[in-house]
Amino acid sequence: MKKIKIQNPDVNLVTLVSVADPVQAELIHNMLTDHGIENHIDGERQGGFTGTFEIGIVIRATDKEKAKEFIEVHFPNL
Repeated sequence: MKKIKIQNPDVNLVTLVSVADPVQAELIHNMLTDHGIENHIDGERQGGFTGTFEIGIVIRATDKEKAKEFIEVHFPNL
């Protein structure tokens, strides 16, 4: 599965949500991507410590409102 990497160093990035479950992080990542919201999973490579540390979904600050609305509809418990 190809990950989108936000390439422009001048872009202001924010963490949209953080989750402990790597499967949930992938699901959120894929759904945001399918809805045209560029994002990146931060902290997914945890080796034997999977589920111990939070995994962040990072987005452009300019997409924050659109992404928050999406999360509220599709993942209301986050």
